[in-house]
Amino acid sequence: METEFRVVELEPQPALAISEEVLFQEIGKKIGELFIELANFLQSKGGMMTGPPFSFYHSWDDQKVVVEVGFPTAALVEGEGEEEGRLKPIALPGGKAVTGIHVGPYDRIGETYKRMMDWMAERKLRSKGMMWESYLTDPEKEGDPSKYMTQIFFPVEG
Repeated sequence: METEFRVVELEPQPALAISEEVLFQEIGKKIGELFIELANFLQSKGGMMTGPPFSFYHSWDDQKVVVEVGFPTAALVEGEGEEEGRLKPIALPGGKAVTGIHVGPYDRIGETYKRMMDWMAERKLRSKGMMWESYLTDPEKEGDPSKYMTQIFFPVEG
C-alpha cells in the first residue's frame, strides 16, 4: 500500500514524555521500556492518555538518537523521576506539518521517510528539523508486523 502524504494544521497537544539519548541499534527495545514506565506513572497519577503513544525525534544519526517518548494527555501532567526532568510535561507542536501513515514493520519505516522527504522537496516544503511518530497499532494486540500503522509528522516552515 502506497502512503499518501498531506499538509495539515495541528493544534499543540499536551503530553507527558521521557527524554533519552539512545543508541541507534537499541531504539526499539528502549522505546518499549519507556512506554511501560510512562504508562505506569500516568496510571499512578490518574492521568488520562488521549491518543496513541509517540516518539518525538530531536536529533538522529547512525550512532544515537535523542528522543522524547510519550503519551498525549488531556492536560499537562506534572512529571517526576529519578533524574531532574526525567518525566516531564511537554506539548507536541502545533502549526503546519506534513503527515502520512507508514504501514508495515518498524524496520522498514525508513522507506516511508524517504518518500515523504521526496514529496516535501517536490513541493518546496522545508522541515523544521524535527519529527515524530505516533504508533496507531499496539504490537501486543496485532502480531503481524505487516499490519502495523505508524503516523509520521514533519513540522514544516510557513
